[in-house]
Amino acid sequence: MIVTWEILGIIAGLVTVSGYIPQIIKGYKTKRLEDLSYFLNVLIGLGEFMWTIYGFVINSLAVITTSSLGVILNLKLILMKYSYSKKKK
Repeated sequence: MIVTWEILGIIAGLVTVSGYIPQIIKGYKTKRLEDLSYFLNVLIGLGEFMWTIYGFVINSLAVITTSSLGVILNLKLILMKYSYSKKKK
């Protein structure tokens, strides 16, 4: 039964972090992310990082993998925003 819940957790986490993908694609296409908030992304990234730590504490593959992926995608967006804003100046 626990394995079934882990699978559900992985699917739920993947659905959640997939929300970054359209923004990353749009950013690559337009090379513009001015409307993206650093503050929001830093807060979400911090939360995802803490979820990753929590996942290790409770030994949950679902929490660890999806939260780690969220941190990576979030960092990607932040770095893209920074890079594109530097090129405009």
